[in-house]
Amino acid sequence: MKAILCKEIIPVTKESIKEGYILIDDKGKIKKIAKGKDVPKGTEIIDASGFVAFPGIIDSHCHASVFEESIGMGLQDGNESTDPVTPFIRVIDAINPDDLGLRRAVAGGITTICVTPGSGNVVGGQMTAMKTHGTIADDIIIKENSGMKCAFGENPKRNYGSRNVMPQTRMGSLGLFRQLLMETQNYIYKWTDYKKKMKQYKEDLKDYDKKEKEGNNKDLKKPIEPSKPEKNLKYESMIPVMEKKVPLRAHAHQANDIITAVRLSKEFDVEVIIDHCSEGHLILDFLVENNIAAVVGPTMSYKSKIETRKKTWKTLGILHNAGILVALTSDHPVTHCQYQLIYGILAHREGLSRQGTFEVLTINGAKILGLEDRVGSLEEGKDADIILLNGDPLDARSKVQKVFIEGKLIFDIEKGEELF
Repeated sequence: MKAILCKEIIPVTKESIKEGYILIDDKGKIKKIAKGKDVPKGTEIIDASGFVAFPGIIDSHCHASVFEESIGMGLQDGNESTDPVTPFIRVIDAINPDDLGLRRAVAGGITTICVTPGSGNVVGGQMTAMKTHGTIADDIIIKENSGMKCAFGENPKRNYGSRNVMPQTRMGSLGLFRQLLMETQNYIYKWTDYKKKMKQYKEDLKDYDKKEKEGNNKDLKKPIEPSKPEKNLKYESMIPVMEKKVPLRAHAHQANDIITAVRLSKEFDVEVIIDHCSEGHLILDFLVENNIAAVVGPTMSYKSKIETRKKTWKTLGILHNAGILVALTSDHPVTHCQYQLIYGILAHREGLSRQGTFEVLTINGAKILGLEDRVGSLEEGKDADIILLNGDPLDARSKVQKVFIEGKLIFDIEKGEELF
């Protein structure tokens, strides 16, 4: 075991502790958090008594490792821009853990990210939640299918409309999306019907075998086995969405696109989480009424298109104060996830409370990803994903000094690695 002695511990979900320690077991889990220095005998001591401990930051929507740094756009893997409907592709197949962007993210205190396909397609494929440090993608994945990426508004219609291919309009995008969902419903029905018929066939076959052995029935006919439908990966990929095991993660900036995404989710009874949500503050009552979670950002970037003309740092505070589950995204590489703490500070300056800022950086993202039992706060039993800062997390002058992922020290600024 090891214990980190801290000047202050900010668990996020509980009260802060001054002059305490975090005890980490040999499996990389937090065993205990307590005040003082009374650690068990034989424990390895990490003296961070001048530092503030904070949970590893979560970016619940980014493209690090698929839109890689330093390689140029020609080698990027984030958008499969050959078909507007690609639910069967998986971002895990494009992840490169060697992306420099991941290492810089670690230096900024990011320990968990949700890697998503880009927003070029109406339906873009499966997202993956993972830790930000490792060599083999499969070893750092913590939830492979953490959402189904889809996009509303400008991006798909610009991507395909410019080539005179559907969709050229928002109507076209929704037509394609509805067609996919209806075909999935039909596919599910077809397989449900087959399984029902197969069950009946096995019962009939058993009865037939029994009667054949008795030899009393001359008109006995052997039951015919029902035809098995073909598997289709496109629809198989959508079944977890239809069963509400995986949410739609809907790229939607503009208010009307947000409303459209919710309308579609209600029409087909699926869960939707709004990503970007740039105009969410303009339809606050609607989001509250429909209990919609949101991942807001990137707000640091310039207002590059009509959809983002009304984005503001105030959105996070407005949504959080209304009781909406809201997290913060960098949309890396649109803005670099390395500076997620700074983005939180700007939201705090514009009305997001101190506690609210802590939550949108950590536990809220964990809840949106369905990982709150493992990450997002410093609590007993959770992964020991811990960052140590040399000051208040909401002071822009503070800098991450050390980063632990599952109890292992994976970044130490004292070793001379300067990534800012």
